[in-house]
Amino acid sequence: MKPKLFIIALLALLAASCMRDTLPELEKEGAKVVTIKVDIDPETRVVYNDAQYGQQGSLSWQGNDQIMLIGFDDSNLYQGHTTFTMIANGLFQGNTVPGATKYKAFYPVSSVRLNQNGDPILENGNPSMPAHGSNFWQQTQVGNNSAAHIGNNLVLWDTEANSINQTFNLALKSSIIKLDLSGIPEDAGKLYQLIYTVETASGVFKSVSIDVTGVTFSADLDNITAFLSFDAAEMTNIAADGKVIISLYGEKSYMWKIDAVTQEKNYAAGKRYTGIVSSGWTEIINPLRYVAKYNVNPAGTGLVKNLTACDVSGYFNWNDAMTISVSGYHLPSRTEWRSIVPEAYNYVLFKTTVDKNNTEYVTVRNQNITMTCDYHNVGTQTNPAPSYALRYKGTDMLSAWIYDYISDGNNTHLKVTCRNVVPSVTIFDIANPDFWITGNEINVVRYFPAGGQENATGGYNNVGTHGNFWSSTEYNKDNARIMYFSPDNVQLHVFNKFTKYSVRLFINTD
Repeated sequence: MKPKLFIIALLALLAASCMRDTLPELEKEGAKVVTIKVDIDPETRVVYNDAQYGQQGSLSWQGNDQIMLIGFDDSNLYQGHTTFTMIANGLFQGNTVPGATKYKAFYPVSSVRLNQNGDPILENGNPSMPAHGSNFWQQTQVGNNSAAHIGNNLVLWDTEANSINQTFNLALKSSIIKLDLSGIPEDAGKLYQLIYTVETASGVFKSVSIDVTGVTFSADLDNITAFLSFDAAEMTNIAADGKVIISLYGEKSYMWKIDAVTQEKNYAAGKRYTGIVSSGWTEIINPLRYVAKYNVNPAGTGLVKNLTACDVSGYFNWNDAMTISVSGYHLPSRTEWRSIVPEAYNYVLFKTTVDKNNTEYVTVRNQNITMTCDYHNVGTQTNPAPSYALRYKGTDMLSAWIYDYISDGNNTHLKVTCRNVVPSVTIFDIANPDFWITGNEINVVRYFPAGGQENATGGYNNVGTHGNFWSSTEYNKDNARIMYFSPDNVQLHVFNKFTKYSVRLFINTD
């Protein structure tokens, strides 16, 4: 029986009463340099140490902490903003805002979104929370059971305008979930990323993720305690009958999930939650991983050692390709090639705008799968661009794909990149280049050289421009299926069995 995920509100973090006693002021460029003494309740901010403070935890000010004060006049018109820094022993110092008679306080400074002029973006006098998926929410945990990163990703605001000499009550706007995970298979190896995903309404998913360094699972280590800060106004709840998914992306990736929770769970700002999992991990399959990294060599006895060179691979007619025997590999079928590229012409295009979806029938690891896919491209004839796809929707192999035709002389090739993702990711997330800036460790990449073909007279055609790769699937007595790419597109095609093409094998699976 699958274990249940126990999510319990352990602590409602209390609002802080920050009593400021003003010290002597100095004039500076129309503002005043003010030193403020801040007495803060120990259950307010950044240190999060269960071992020291038991199940209640502790959040407290740290050295060099900064708060942003946004100043308004008596008519509630914005006058400017200023930063106060803790200098020692609870003392904060900064400049007042000329013309401001009252202030609102915000921690951290980075939680206030600024416009291109450097001023806060205000709605009804208050900034909005940092955007979901923005840099603010990107977190990195260093080591097991470490919460050192949490302090930079908590949001505390006082949206009541006060005189600078009055009390500011900083209410915690973000929340924390602590995940105690164990029973993790040792072949997960080095962990790179952890993602917690919930279904907030039917078909609507929200996620919070952390990058992880310094944790490698082994026979001696099968657990991790991870801390994630999140916006409870964005990740609001787990719907009744909704899914809960914990994804671990490592040298080998695993997930744990509940397909339908029995009771709705609501998340609230300023609270702390715990999730406990001790077993039930299943491997996350990346279909591209089962494609060999290299082409078959000219002798048909093994693989070449160059990823992209167009002139080192062997050329084989279909009958000869069917007889190639390399230990641990096989010639892929038509539906296995479909697991990597769509069969139809008009989905992966480099010079044409694409916004399409389809249903595809594929084979991965000897398993037949029906999936839906989204495709997107903004390329034109004069400005070709990579093609993006969100494939394996409706399955646990949901993944982001980039198909990139790279023209580089004798190293011209098709580069295919695949990354497993969670259900909250959309095709438009994938098509944003920023999506791919980090996380290279969890990408699977394969290169397909543009080897062209060997013709009947022993010459070569389309070397350095086109790629052709046999499948094991016969079309009729004269023709068979191939995977084909050109400067324009990628698809499956039908060609004469007697033409000689490259061979790319797939890895055998049990």
